[in-house]
Amino acid sequence: MSLSAEARNAKIHVLLAGFIKEAKGMKSIEYSTPFTKEEVEKLFISPIWGHREITLTILLARLLDPKFKASEDFYHCNPRAVYEGPIRSLLVKNGIPHKKSGPLNVAKNSQKIDEVWAHNKRGDGMALVVANLVNKIESVPPAKLQAFALAYVQRYLLEAKKVAKLRFKISPTEDPIFLYKLCSDLITNVPDGGAIPQMIVGMLLEDFHGGHGSKTEVSGHLDSVSTTNTTSKKAGDVMEKFEDSSQRIYEITVKAFTADRMMESYEAIKAFDKENKITEVFVICRKGDIPEDTQKQPSNSYLLATVEYQDLLYYFVDIFEWIEEKLLFMTMASRGKFYAYLGSYVNQVSTSEKVKRYFREWHRQHPSSGK
Repeated sequence: MSLSAEARNAKIHVLLAGFIKEAKGMKSIEYSTPFTKEEVEKLFISPIWGHREITLTILLARLLDPKFKASEDFYHCNPRAVYEGPIRSLLVKNGIPHKKSGPLNVAKNSQKIDEVWAHNKRGDGMALVVANLVNKIESVPPAKLQAFALAYVQRYLLEAKKVAKLRFKISPTEDPIFLYKLCSDLITNVPDGGAIPQMIVGMLLEDFHGGHGSKTEVSGHLDSVSTTNTTSKKAGDVMEKFEDSSQRIYEITVKAFTADRMMESYEAIKAFDKENKITEVFVICRKGDIPEDTQKQPSNSYLLATVEYQDLLYYFVDIFEWIEEKLLFMTMASRGKFYAYLGSYVNQVSTSEKVKRYFREWHRQHPSSGK
């Protein structure tokens, strides 16, 4: 695009805002040939939101610049700036579920969004749906593209209506047994790709320290789980920074902690810890997630295993026992604060629908005692 970044972003904002305003006044969604309801629905039922978001970004960029072709040079439209600026701001404003960097997460630095890109990606065929839509976006006349953009934005607004209906108001409680059961069931049944356990562990640490007057800083737990520690320059999924400036690193997982994951963790820590002050890492996981051929502890142990990896020592800790211990030894006020945040997190527009539905149903089956 020949426009300045500021002018480009302003035009994208006006373009999308116009579609949203018009779409809100319409009752039915109509897709005109060659676009179909079936292919759009595939994007919106997929748990990987980046595919719908990269399509929206490409669609708006093409409307702004009729010569733009994502099949030839996706990054020519400056997708990060376009999506994370005007597009995401309007998604937030209108309560539309979205991810922070969805288009970039699925593009994976591929210059061309086409069938070759799609076939090189693992997944459920969503990338191929995107590639097919890109072909259509680049082949139809402007009037057809405008009509499709309006229908596509209408479909986005349906997601906003859906999540608004799933908001749930919790009844305050400080009961550690109730809260432990809730956390355990969320992690077991709707881990949401690891976002739920990462958020729970991080918030428990934050509220545990806060309740005891500690100035320890906790970070990382609210970052997207799709962001790798190496690229984000994080040493781990969650980090504690103590008053003496020393740091503790946590990896949070509900998947097998493989040799590749160990290597990635080590590389991220070394890239972060230039002075080699970090000597140990705590992996909060389930019993079945520890690496094979490790020095396992007794089956009833809080500490599941230890692994020496080069110059780092990894401690594998049972996630459920860790959560139970933290809840029991938090102040009552901190438990209440943690529960309030958990409810707030679930109600956020970008928390997945399956988590929202599970949260509501779980509370229906487990009424709070209000302790």
